[in-house]
Amino acid sequence: MIKETGIILFVYNRLYHTQKVLEGLKKNNVSKLYIFSDGSKNEKDKVQVKEVRSSIRNIDWCETEIHRNSKNKGLANSIVDGVNYMLSKYDRVIVLEDDCIPSSDFVSFMEECFDRYEETEAVMSISGYSPPIKIPTNYKFDIYFSYRFCSYGWGTWKKTWNFFKEDNNLQNKIKESRNFKKGVFLAGKDLIPMLEKRIKGENDSWAVFWALNIVENKGFCINPVHSRIINIGFDNSGIHSKNTKKFDVKLYQGDSENLVLPEEIIINNKIVKGYRRFYAPLVKKDIKRQIIQMMKFIRLYRFSKAIKTKIAGSENENNAS
Repeated sequence: MIKETGIILFVYNRLYHTQKVLEGLKKNNVSKLYIFSDGSKNEKDKVQVKEVRSSIRNIDWCETEIHRNSKNKGLANSIVDGVNYMLSKYDRVIVLEDDCIPSSDFVSFMEECFDRYEETEAVMSISGYSPPIKIPTNYKFDIYFSYRFCSYGWGTWKKTWNFFKEDNNLQNKIKESRNFKKGVFLAGKDLIPMLEKRIKGENDSWAVFWALNIVENKGFCINPVHSRIINIGFDNSGIHSKNTKKFDVKLYQGDSENLVLPEEIIINNKIVKGYRRFYAPLVKKDIKRQIIQMMKFIRLYRFSKAIKTKIAGSENENNAS
């Protein structure tokens, strides 16, 4: 039986970014698009929000259902409420934010993965993005499985989203459960400080909860070998991202007609290790530890060199006498 998939786009005040995403979606031959437009935070954003809403109102290449919030709900509440709404209508959902430009085969890629892994309960999320990590040359599939959720053009099923919970007690659960902590470390140690900041109100991330919900339920995520998404939001235009080229990738230009997908979940340790390293940069403690080790090595090297010089000097004196 063919399952229905809802496609949803979240927008705010970035007209240029939104238009680029819409251009990409148009190439996917989307029949209906649900758009959630958050309300402005302040007077400064009001004009830009109005420009974005004017643009999405003029979409004529597909049917649209536009939800305009009169007040600002913020990133986390907007996405969670929007996904909940969509999964009350559809079996599965594809989610895009206003800075994630899709390839022309993004939707078909997602649909193919949805269909193939519909009955595989351990697969909990699919992403169209793949970070610029090294894939082994002998790797034969078009996707890989990871322990880490990625929110850049992603999707999930209604049955799987039931596990989503904004649970502040996750912090204690990680401390108390060795297996849970091990799973978090496989996904990326940076999730722990990210969660701590979310609990303190220092970020507005819903994704850290979903990432940890997946880990807690021993789930896996799918990423393409060749990225179907490029994120153009790391240009200081957004509230939740900085200016960086770290996430830059080439957008896939082919199609998804003959995807090579594994029949079962296969973990490639080299890919997982590269994925984890990409998302878990060195923290201050790690840097300090490495500096200390380096200093110890330098002192040991100098000491060893001094001993060798002394021994050589003694030998020269003995030879001279």
